[in-house]
Amino acid sequence: MGRLVLLRHGESTANAADIFAGWLDLPLTERGMREAAEAGRSLADLRPDVIHSSVLGRSINTVHLAAEAAGWDVALRRDWRLNERHYGALQGLAKEAARSRFGHDQVEAWRRSVDVAPPAASAYALAEQLADRRYAATPAARLIRTESLADVATRMTPYWRDVLAPELAADRTVVVVSHGNALRVLLHLATGAPLEETAHAQVPTAMPIMPRVALPVR
Repeated sequence: MGRLVLLRHGESTANAADIFAGWLDLPLTERGMREAAEAGRSLADLRPDVIHSSVLGRSINTVHLAAEAAGWDVALRRDWRLNERHYGALQGLAKEAARSRFGHDQVEAWRRSVDVAPPAASAYALAEQLADRRYAATPAARLIRTESLADVATRMTPYWRDVLAPELAADRTVVVVSHGNALRVLLHLATGAPLEETAHAQVPTAMPIMPRVALPVR
């Protein structure tokens, strides 16, 4: 059995401002950059065989900062399926503003329920996504306008089954640098815990998580 290390990106400007980020490409704060480097130093004794990341800059920059601090020279594999949950029309909106507009209970249902997706992104936002070269070769990604946590699980399950789980079964040390909701789904996939349970897991920025993996995966 290999070893799985999950790492959320360092603090982003969206985290600092309490904004729904989703697929918006918002950078790390100075604190987030320090967090990423500190995460790398804390993992300096780890020798990963491969690192996986979303295609979003805050995740990729966290990889580079952590790898530099840890002294890693490891191949990085980027994939949109490790992106944060798409928050639809909420993306870019402050959470407090969303609560004022839609009500506290509704916003919390969007944030923490498994099956409830926020309102879909606007046609303008979709046009920007369609023009993003990172998704040009993946039609399934280009047309996503909102996601529930269950939707995230649907898109991530093939990546877990076909990429991550086989690497672990081959006794490799695998690091995944991603986002809060994506890592909650990975905890579900890796451990077999119900998604309803991992949906409420605390996933602090730049704090390594090493779950006990349940293989084989069906």
